[in-house]
Amino acid sequence: MSEIEVLIGSLDDLSEQYDVLLDIMQQKKAAIIANNYDDLVQVLSRESKLVKGIQSREEQIQSSAQQFLQSKGIKSRLELTITDILRLVFDPEEKQKLASSQQRIGGQLEKLKRANELNQELIGQSLQFIEFSLNLMSGGFDEESTYAPPQSQEKKTSSRSNFDIRT
Repeated sequence: MSEIEVLIGSLDDLSEQYDVLLDIMQQKKAAIIANNYDDLVQVLSRESKLVKGIQSREEQIQSSAQQFLQSKGIKSRLELTITDILRLVFDPEEKQKLASSQQRIGGQLEKLKRANELNQELIGQSLQFIEFSLNLMSGGFDEESTYAPPQSQEKKTSSRSNFDIRT
């Protein structure tokens, strides 16, 4: 098996892990929307384990890329991109497989980025709702919204919630 085939195999394995991570991100979204803390903790635990596996796979890909570079007579320890490596592959079939892996992983990373941004927004909205609920229950809102005769109004300092999470 040539060095480029090992690299392509490693990229395919990484792609499979990204697919699993995409599924986990959807489960996380569902847990956030359902406000199910127990499910969210379980999903986060699985996500953490998978991310560690992805990191080790990425290290393996870097190692495979270095071996490929050395097989081409390049002794540099630079971390080249797949695009850079594509320039060094001359077999059309291997080049096409590598380019296909690059496009697939690029698409998956874009989906992961969007899913992560959506989950962050959902968590932010949940925190805003929790803060609003706490303020509502603790009477943390200003009472300026109720009517009082002008002569009996005093300057009141704005009350602040004990649970203010914003900094």
